[in-house]
Amino acid sequence: MSIAAAAAAAALAGASCGGGSGGTGGSGTPRPTSSQSSGGPGTLLVTRAAGIGAYDLTTGHGGLLIKPPEQGDLLADPAVSPNGSQIAYVSLAPPERNFDAGSDLWVANRDGSEARMVYKHDTPNQQVRLPRWSDDAHVLSIVQEPAVKNGFSTFVFTLERIAMADGKRDNLAEDVIAFDLSPDRTHGVYAQLSETTGETLATGDASGGNLMTIVGLDQNLQPFNSPRYSPDGSKIAFASADQTGAMADQRYVSAGPIDAPPRAPALDGLPEDIWVVDANGGKAQRVAVLKEDLPTVAWSGDGKHIYALGANATYDVNLVNGNTTKIGDGSFHAQIAWAP
Repeated sequence: MSIAAAAAAAALAGASCGGGSGGTGGSGTPRPTSSQSSGGPGTLLVTRAAGIGAYDLTTGHGGLLIKPPEQGDLLADPAVSPNGSQIAYVSLAPPERNFDAGSDLWVANRDGSEARMVYKHDTPNQQVRLPRWSDDAHVLSIVQEPAVKNGFSTFVFTLERIAMADGKRDNLAEDVIAFDLSPDRTHGVYAQLSETTGETLATGDASGGNLMTIVGLDQNLQPFNSPRYSPDGSKIAFASADQTGAMADQRYVSAGPIDAPPRAPALDGLPEDIWVVDANGGKAQRVAVLKEDLPTVAWSGDGKHIYALGANATYDVNLVNGNTTKIGDGSFHAQIAWAP
């Protein structure tokens, strides 16, 4: 499944399957596998069935930071504002509540207090996803809406700017299915979907224009999931499947032994690893072999680590020594973000 289709499926699967709370107990955060710190100071924001959890990388302790507005709602896509004072995120209600799989944009203080809705979806099954702050007063998000093209039901994906004060939306670019903004908010990296050629990864200005392909079809990588700039803006990390081995007999790490109890819901994509490419383009380098289903990634504040959240585990990819270790539980089709 491409990330375009998975973007819709993730919301539905997460809501119906409880978001894969896998072994987190009532805290909603990953349990560290050791008491050692990982990646220096900072916090991982992790989405779970209970809400958005905060996991201190220095102490290994965690707790629930933001609860869903209603029982059964699923929180997704946390992103910290440039000044560090707020967290933008998405709330998805279970489709069976009102036969509507739409999602809404919310914001809360960094400590989880004073949560409020910024934009409520205005048509059934409209989803606002993947908010990234363009400044302290606006976020860019992908607005996904159902449509009919050539007689077939599909989705359209539009990159939009949303004002946090009143929810006003401005269209920026079409066919963007995943993205990130550079640390200085002047550039962006965009995964784009083509009906004829599949997905490519490109960089451009912060409004999705003037695009230059940095990972093209020749590198045999698709989809491009969770592209993220390094703290200094020189590198981009992402999760993707190596299409040159797509037909090989590969096993998911998150699937587990065939005769073992299921550890995660049914898998729906190719096994993905973690890759890094220069922000100016070039050959992408695989930095961690995870074979996970739609993992998401986040850089540490010092740029020496990449954290990845998959169905099986939360991983620390140490870019200095090349080691990959498990530091916590996994969650199905969930998201992760680093915060100071």
